[in-house]
Amino acid sequence: MVISVTNPFDIFSPEARSNHALYERMRNDDPVHRAIDPRTGDPVWFLTRYDHCVSFMKDKRFGKETRFRLQANPPEKQASTSTHETINRHMLNLDEPDHARLKSLVHKAFTPSRVAALRPRLQALADGLLEALDNELADGDEFDLTERYAESFSLLSIMAMLGIPSADYLQFRTWTKTLLLSRDDITAHTAIIEFSMYLHRQIDLRHERLISTDDLLTGLIFAEDGGDRLSRQELLAMVFLLFAAGYETVTNFISNGVLSLMENPEQRQILRDNLDNPTIVNSAVEEMLRYKCPSYMTLPSWAIEDVELGGKVIQKGDIVHAVLDAANRDPAVFAQPNMFDILRHPNKHIAFSQGIHHCLGAPLARLEGEIAITTLLRWMPEW
Repeated sequence: MVISVTNPFDIFSPEARSNHALYERMRNDDPVHRAIDPRTGDPVWFLTRYDHCVSFMKDKRFGKETRFRLQANPPEKQASTSTHETINRHMLNLDEPDHARLKSLVHKAFTPSRVAALRPRLQALADGLLEALDNELADGDEFDLTERYAESFSLLSIMAMLGIPSADYLQFRTWTKTLLLSRDDITAHTAIIEFSMYLHRQIDLRHERLISTDDLLTGLIFAEDGGDRLSRQELLAMVFLLFAAGYETVTNFISNGVLSLMENPEQRQILRDNLDNPTIVNSAVEEMLRYKCPSYMTLPSWAIEDVELGGKVIQKGDIVHAVLDAANRDPAVFAQPNMFDILRHPNKHIAFSQGIHHCLGAPLARLEGEIAITTLLRWMPEW
């Protein structure tokens, strides 16, 4: 790793991601670390200790909309005419009271019973994908697990949950990957417009009762709290969030979980021998989330005022990230943190964040990861 003069920990380097040797040095030497973003010249803080991360994520002195509050002439809150701004005005980018209002409405549709009812459909998806691979491959053949299984399973799961026809999978895969990965503004803008127009049609069909279904999109449309409902723009933003966060995070979860099991064959054998034991399966899922966190750090938050944390003063307007992947291996909280132990107990990982931005889809992500990985072990026990 190249050590920069301005940032001795080189946290902005691509090699820094999931570099646990680097995280250990940061936890020991500079757990509340201030760096200068080489792209913008702005100060950015990185937290690597568990207690600091939890404190930060629950602290109302940090926010998502602070960058607007701190402007001399902040823009008025109004319905944006920009489709790009509209789909990004979702819960992960909002503070109270807007966040609480949206979360209350979404909870009306995103119920535990609705998630639990998805199990048979998700199981059929996993079996179908692996059956197709089994028919295609000969013994000893290799395939790209992320592309051929994890990505397909995570995206098809979201589509099934929302009631989007699986026949449109390839189009949604293109839109989702473009929105997440494209650096070409014109290509991304085109994808946003096409994605939004498709969703408008789906919402219209449900409003006109031309589709009678119990899917999550219908639930979001008609969710009501004291006469309040999600606006059309809020619906678009919520669906975009489900695709953007659910697709990438669950793909990472499945791929990282399988990699952890490959690197630890004795743990893989324990899980393989106990696939019908819910206690051990659930424990394995939690350890996979801790050991290789699907989202290695939180999205940026801004300090609303000067905040003292860990002996440092984070100044008003500064950006802060909690490095979840580092916090989940903090030896102050986890015994032998660098050991992958599917029987670990207790396991207070923070892979799904904390505070108001704790992942609403955590139960669904756990269910998807459990089904995808255990089904792979059943179909391909000797991988």
